[in-house]
Amino acid sequence: MPPSSTLSPDAAALVEALKSFGSKHDASGSPITVGYSHGPGGNLTFPGTDPRLFQTVVGNRGILGQLPVTPSVFTNPTYTVVTGVKADTGDEKNGVCDDAPVAGLMKAGTITSVFGRYERSTPEMELNRLGQYNDRADPMDLAMMGSPIAESGLFATGPGNPRPGSNVLENEISRKMWEKGVSFMRLLAQQLYVGNPANNSAGGGYKEMTGLQTLVNTGYLDVETGTALPSVDSQLIDFNYQSVDGDGSGLVNAVSYIWRYLSDLAFRTGVNPVRWGIAMRPDLFWEITAVWPCAYLTYRCAPSGANSQVYIEATEQVRLRDEMRQGNYLLVDGARIPVYLDDGIPLQDGNDSGGNFPAGCFASDIYFLPFSVMGGQSVLYMEHFDYGNPSLRAALGTDNLILARAEGPWLSVPKRTNFCFQIQTKIEPRLVLRTPWLAARLQNVVWCPTLNPRQPFPADPYFVNGGLVNRDGPSYFTPWNQ
Repeated sequence: MPPSSTLSPDAAALVEALKSFGSKHDASGSPITVGYSHGPGGNLTFPGTDPRLFQTVVGNRGILGQLPVTPSVFTNPTYTVVTGVKADTGDEKNGVCDDAPVAGLMKAGTITSVFGRYERSTPEMELNRLGQYNDRADPMDLAMMGSPIAESGLFATGPGNPRPGSNVLENEISRKMWEKGVSFMRLLAQQLYVGNPANNSAGGGYKEMTGLQTLVNTGYLDVETGTALPSVDSQLIDFNYQSVDGDGSGLVNAVSYIWRYLSDLAFRTGVNPVRWGIAMRPDLFWEITAVWPCAYLTYRCAPSGANSQVYIEATEQVRLRDEMRQGNYLLVDGARIPVYLDDGIPLQDGNDSGGNFPAGCFASDIYFLPFSVMGGQSVLYMEHFDYGNPSLRAALGTDNLILARAEGPWLSVPKRTNFCFQIQTKIEPRLVLRTPWLAARLQNVVWCPTLNPRQPFPADPYFVNGGLVNRDGPSYFTPWNQ
């Protein structure tokens, strides 16, 4: 087995932990026989192959890796919002010595967001299977070119993020941590939008964080009294399954009015400047920018006379289209609003739309999000349970507990039965939107692409892979079997 210096910090620490004796042995005792890189059945054992391995695992683009991340130990934080001031009471004065009307009282409400709980485990392995090679032809100098795992946000540390000194294709532990990291990345990219605590398991082993579909919504209630908080609600506008290329003017109109509403509200509530962003699926952005220049330049500019005409310069449309694509923005009322391309936004397929739009087309929502207000106060961010808190640190150092590894948002523990082991990792994230009233969704926008891009999620019909998880090893004459 390669020396421990070739392991990532996660893997090296866990290997050291496995050397220690824990008070509980709870692996199943059924290690995998396939899923290794080298040795018998290893799928990277083809002799003489070039040491540079390019990979086709599609990573997901999105805002997950761009949100600020901070630790927290509070399981149910509350955020109080001043929701209004009641009307004045009393009549206007008649005489100069009469009493004046009494100013109305401030009103407030409280909202919250909760931790999710997501866990993934490596397959169970046998300790002595690690570091096996078929023979000298089993390649020992392989290096992966590229990775689908983000290197920021929650994934700046933790499972699966190769760092200097690691080698995913030579060391079996590093490979299993990388595979687990890919799984977490796929899971959390989608949960960022669809997560809903209503889906939590009864026993508490699985919990979903509050995703943007729930946070950017209407129906906010005070968490203590259940009192309605309509001033906290986001704006939801239904595009009613109209297609982008079929109603470009309607799309410009809807986006423009959402932008005007939000920017006006930000001004009136005194939180400017706001760092805004629009989140949408990459394929939807391509289709929108194809029709936006023409629709934007002719918006509410219909000829009024029988012989009236509107002239649009084609080169100007192409220039605007290309600039928006290169700069990832939409031009709305003269403002360049940044667009964040996100594969995690839920998608409806025309085959399953119930007749709302044809097969071959797709529908999803467009999110208008405030990232920070007042020049830098974050209002959309991630938190995670702080596994570095003193109580947990003390427990991890106690001899009668199984040793574990806490790093940033991630907590990993080895499970063992004699020489069989696996590594289980947990994260408890929370998504916080402090200003839902400055967010909006344009729902049910349809587009019909000529070619849909590959997707990073295995359940998606546009996900593709291929290849082998194991490769037959060399066959030898075995005289002991005569």
